[in-house]
Amino acid sequence: MDLGLKDKRILVAGASRGLGAGIARAVAAEGARVAVVARASDDLQKVAAEIKGVAVPADLTTSDGPAQAARGAIDALGGLDGLVVNSGGPPTGTFAQLDEETWRRAIDGTLLAAIRLIRAALPALRAGRDPAIVIVLSSSVREPVPGIVTSNVLRPGLNGLIKTLVGEIAPIRINGIAPGRIDTARIRSLDASQAKERNLTVEEVQRTNLARIPLARYGEAAEVGRVGAFLLSTAASYVDGVVVAVDGGMIRSLP
Repeated sequence: MDLGLKDKRILVAGASRGLGAGIARAVAAEGARVAVVARASDDLQKVAAEIKGVAVPADLTTSDGPAQAARGAIDALGGLDGLVVNSGGPPTGTFAQLDEETWRRAIDGTLLAAIRLIRAALPALRAGRDPAIVIVLSSSVREPVPGIVTSNVLRPGLNGLIKTLVGEIAPIRINGIAPGRIDTARIRSLDASQAKERNLTVEEVQRTNLARIPLARYGEAAEVGRVGAFLLSTAASYVDGVVVAVDGGMIRSLP
C-alpha cells in the first residue's frame, strides 16, 4: 500500500536514536523529506546521513529550543506537512525520591517541550499538505509504570492535549503512539535500574516483563516507526485523536 508520504516534509524530534530514529527511517523509506532534531551529536548526523535527511541540532528542553528546531526544519524543507513530537524519557524514580528540580526538568523536557514544538510548527502545518502530528507517548498513558512517576503524570497530560487539540486544530490531524517494552537504550537502562534496585539480574527483570507480553518479546524501534509512518500518512486520513498502543498486547485496559 502506498502511504502517500512521497515528498512530504516531516520534522521528527528526538531522532538521534531510539523511537525517533525509527520513525525517521520509516517515513524516509516511504519517500518523505525529513528533518531530524535532537541535541547536537554524531548520532544525529549519522541518522540524517543514513536517511538523506537534514540534521537540525536543538535542545528541546530549553524555552527557545523548540522554536529554533521548527524554524530550522521549515527553512530546510521549505515548509512542513508532518510533525513527530518525541523526547527522551523523563527522569526515573518514585515520588519520594524526586525533588522539585527533578520535576521541573521532567516538565520542561516532556510536557513543555511538546507544547512549545507544536505551537511553533502549527503555522507551517496549517499551510501544509494533508498535515498531521504524531506524539510519542508511553504505555503509562494506560497504566502507571512503577519507578517512573514523572512519566505516569506527564504522558497522560499529553494524551489530554491530543484530545483537546483535535477540536482546535482540524483539519490538522493529531494522534499518539503508546509504546510498551521496546528494545531501546532507554528501556535497557530502565531494566538495569530495576535489576539493581531489586537485587536481581537484568535477565530476571526481562523475564518478568516478558511474562506480561502476549507476543513474548520486546518490540523493535522499526515496529514503532511503521505505525508512526501510517499515522502521518494519507492512508490514515480519517484517524484523528487516537492513541495507538504498540506493546505486543501488554496493556489490557479498555480505552
